[in-house]
Amino acid sequence: MKKIFLSLLLVPAVMAVSAQKQVRLNFYTAYVLDDGFNVYNDANSYYNGKLKAGVQLGGGIEYLADPNYGFELMYLYKQSDAPSYFKFGALSAERTETFKVTQHYIMACPTRHAMSHNQKVEGYAGFLLGMVITDIDVPSNGNSGSSSNFAWGARLGADIWASGKLGIKLQAQILSATRAYGGDIYYGYWGPVAVPDYSTLWQFGLGGGLTYRLGK
Repeated sequence: MKKIFLSLLLVPAVMAVSAQKQVRLNFYTAYVLDDGFNVYNDANSYYNGKLKAGVQLGGGIEYLADPNYGFELMYLYKQSDAPSYFKFGALSAERTETFKVTQHYIMACPTRHAMSHNQKVEGYAGFLLGMVITDIDVPSNGNSGSSSNFAWGARLGADIWASGKLGIKLQAQILSATRAYGGDIYYGYWGPVAVPDYSTLWQFGLGGGLTYRLGK
C-alpha cells in the first residue's frame, strides 16, 4: 500500500511540470518529541507507556497555481521505541514490553504562502490531512502487526531562499493520529484483549529541510 501511495505522488508532478506550473520538491527532517498514551479500565485492565522521541524524515511535492496558495502531497517516516506496561484481567500478571514502532504518514497539505518584500523569506502555514500506517514489532516473541488510522495536523514555517531555485526550510508542526495506539493490534499477541480502547497520539516536531523549485 505504501509503495502505491508513493508512486501516485509522481503523477501530478509530471503533469504540473509539463504544464509549466510552479512545482516544488520539499525535503523534511524534524525532531519529534515524546508522547505518552494511557488507557485505564480498572485496576486489572489497563495499558500505558510512551512513544519515544526521534528523528522524522520525509519529502513532498507541492504545486502552486497561484504564488500565495499551494497544495502538497507529503510522506513522513519515523522509527522509535515504545516502552509499555499493561495488564489484562485479574488472573494475569502485569507485563512490560518495549515495542518497535514505525510510522508512515501520507498527508495532503493545503498551504498559504506569504513572500517578504525582498523576495528572500517566504512564510507559510497550513493544515495536514491524511493517514498514518503504523507497523509494530514485538521483540519478546517475534510477532508483528500493522494498522491504518486517520491523521491530521498543522504546520508553520518559513523558506529562506538562498537562490532562485533552492531554499532552506524552518518548520514547526504537530501531528495527531486518531485512536492510533493500543487495542488488539498491539496487545492481542497474549490472548483476548480486555481493554480494546485506543489512545490518540499527539506528536510535536521542530526541524527544517530543503525546498527546490521546478519549472518556471
